[in-house]
Amino acid sequence: MKERFEWVSSWCDETHNSDLPRVLLVGDSITFNYQDKVRQKLKGVCYVDFVATSYAIDTKIYNTLITSFASDSKYTLIHFNNGLHGQHISKRTYKSRLTKLLQRLAKNGKITVATSTIVYCEGNTRLDRVWTKRLKERNDAVNEIATEAGYKVDDLYSASVSLSIDKRLMDGIHYTEEGYEHFANIVADFITAQL
Repeated sequence: MKERFEWVSSWCDETHNSDLPRVLLVGDSITFNYQDKVRQKLKGVCYVDFVATSYAIDTKIYNTLITSFASDSKYTLIHFNNGLHGQHISKRTYKSRLTKLLQRLAKNGKITVATSTIVYCEGNTRLDRVWTKRLKERNDAVNEIATEAGYKVDDLYSASVSLSIDKRLMDGIHYTEEGYEHFANIVADFITAQL
């Protein structure tokens, strides 16, 4: 099932260089908004590429896109964070699709996974009931897959819960620049520890 608008955004940094490890960030709009800050924080440590999209994990284009992108360069580490699209997908389907995709991606680099961030209703006055249920299922699935496969988990869900309302946008999903700075610090520190 597609959303009203679907999008894809990507960037590969210093592709002619191989003197540092190369990291791939895979995600959605949350990843899109912290990726540049992560790149700046890890300058001189590794090269940071990213691919972010609204397509859900049950679509053919998503799996083709992510698999092809990851196989186009030699990655030391892949940081996977994508759970905020495809609200219709059950936990069972999400876990099955994600398990298979991560197994394919593991041929291209060390896999790490992130939990998805909290979702509020517009205005940030209360949690979005449907997304809260889905996020619990998906974050549980991420943790189960990580335990089974030995992947390290970057707990962005807990980091999102602790953020004050002044660091959130009124749409209930996205964050201010200060909020994304918070995530970028966490992701950069996590990646550094995994390299």
